[in-house]
Amino acid sequence: MSKNLLVVVVLSLQETTGVRMPRIVYVGEGCTGCKTCSVACAYAHDRAFSVKAGRIWVVKDEPLTDVPVTCYQCVNPPCRDACPVGAIRRVDDLVLVDEKTCIGCGACVEACPFGAIVLHPARGVAIKCDLCGGEPQCVKVCPAKVLKLQVPAVVAQERRPRK
Repeated sequence: MSKNLLVVVVLSLQETTGVRMPRIVYVGEGCTGCKTCSVACAYAHDRAFSVKAGRIWVVKDEPLTDVPVTCYQCVNPPCRDACPVGAIRRVDDLVLVDEKTCIGCGACVEACPFGAIVLHPARGVAIKCDLCGGEPQCVKVCPAKVLKLQVPAVVAQERRPRK
């Protein structure tokens, strides 16, 4: 699947599922796959330099094409609905995990259609993007400047062809 097609599919899915909350979006092309975003995220949350403990991941879409993936902050998050202990809830515009309540069963990981929630490699509890309290570190440190904190509907509107 080409990167442009992937972006169109994701933005279309967001619009049909009602995603209107601010989230980190990948704008344009040019992710180098350096994973600076993942390391900055892990350091912001755990004070550890670890790609695996970040709440943003860089995946290969096709050879030589890297795409950052993070939580979509869904209006009706399937991860929340799948959690048997209610550890995932919406607080204001964010979908958050209560790590003290989480039992690490992984039901949320299986339920997320975007692969944006994982179990912490050391603690075994669910982790996902919390936007770093409104100042996402990944956005600040991205050397390619391809990450933004934005409402996805705005991004979709910007990408639509103009008449």
